Amino acid sequence: MVQELVFNVALLIFFIYCYFYIGATAPEPIPGQMDGAQWPRMLIVLLVILLCANIYKILKNRPKGENFKIALDIKGILTSKLFIGSMLVLVYSYALDYIGFIFGTIVFFIAYSSLLGERKISKLLIVSVVCTAVLYIIFDVGLDIFLPRGKGVFRNIALMIESIF
Repeated sequence: MVQELVFNVALLIFFIYCYFYIGATAPEPIPGQMDGAQWPRMLIVLLVILLCANIYKILKNRPKGENFKIALDIKGILTSKLFIGSMLVLVYSYALDYIGFIFGTIVFFIAYSSLLGERKISKLLIVSVVCTAVLYIIFDVGLDIFLPRGKGVFRNIALMIESIF
C-alpha cells in the first residue's frame, strides 16, 4: 500500500510539473482555436483529478489504527509489472525518433503483451501488426498527423510501407 501511495504522489508531482511546463513552452495560441497546449493540459488536469481520487481512496481504505511505514521494497518495485511497463513506455518514446512509429510500435506491442502474459508468438505478431496498422491508419491517414519514420534503414522501410497506403 505504501508503494502505491508513493507512486501516486510521485506521478501527481510529475503531472503538475508537466502542466506548467507545457504552458511555458507552447507557442502563442491563435484566438478562437484550440492551441497545442490546451489538449495536453486538459488530459493532465484529468490525470491529476484521478490521481487525487486514488490517493484519497488509498488513505481512506487503510486499516484503522495502522500507520504507514516507509519500508520500501526496492527489488519488488523494480521487478513489478507496473515499473517494467513504465520503463517500456519510456524506452519506446525515446526510440520513436530513431526506429520510427511502425517498427517501434510493433516491438512495443510485442514487449508489452509479453509482459502482460501472452506467450503465443503467432498471436503476439498478428495482434501487434494489426494494432500498429490500425493506429497508423487512424493517425496518419485519417487525422493527417505526421508519425516518426525513424532514421536510416528504418526510414526506408517506413517509406516503403507508407507507399502502400
